[in-house]
Amino acid sequence: MARKFLVIAIALLFIVSLVGCASEGGYYSPGKSAGAGALGGAATGAALGAIIGAATGSPATGAWVGAAAGGLLGGVGGYLYAEHRNSEIQSAQAAAMANNYNGQGNVVSVDSVSASPATVAPGGSVNLSMNYTILTPTNAPIQVALVREVRLNGQMVGTPYQTTVSNANGTYSDYINYVLPKNATPGTYTVTSRVVSSAGTSQRNSVFTVQ
Repeated sequence: MARKFLVIAIALLFIVSLVGCASEGGYYSPGKSAGAGALGGAATGAALGAIIGAATGSPATGAWVGAAAGGLLGGVGGYLYAEHRNSEIQSAQAAAMANNYNGQGNVVSVDSVSASPATVAPGGSVNLSMNYTILTPTNAPIQVALVREVRLNGQMVGTPYQTTVSNANGTYSDYINYVLPKNATPGTYTVTSRVVSSAGTSQRNSVFTVQ
């Protein structure tokens, strides 16, 4: 009996550690998040349940612990980011002309953002787009962090997204797909799209509605 409780306790600690690791750092890549979504909480819970059942000699025990694990892990992986793309849409010269830039300091600007479609059903996906400009006197590539944060009623939804790219002067288009779970709460969601670099920071908000 003591052995059963020990195995269950270790498994639950493992589950909690997974949940904590998924949100502790605050950011993760679209590849990792998409992979987590593909695995799914239910599948992970079933696997843990089978292991616990074999270790304790009680399939029933493994089943209820596995179900709990699936619920926890499924909740963590509910909102996913995938299909990230970042590309130049204006050269350094064209971006400088468009912004009347002649080498005077640094320009870091989120020029436009959008969330499309504007209305989506639970389980659907939203395309989050951002156009941004980087201009510096040296025109040397700099590290740029591209951040997305989604909120509902002022509260963070899911895990924020961040990736890092290296950009020289120019205007760039950044796109990522945001996938909602089937139990997504209806309401108006605010998306904060942010560019962070040693040359400066800029951000804009867009919105979409789940109904």
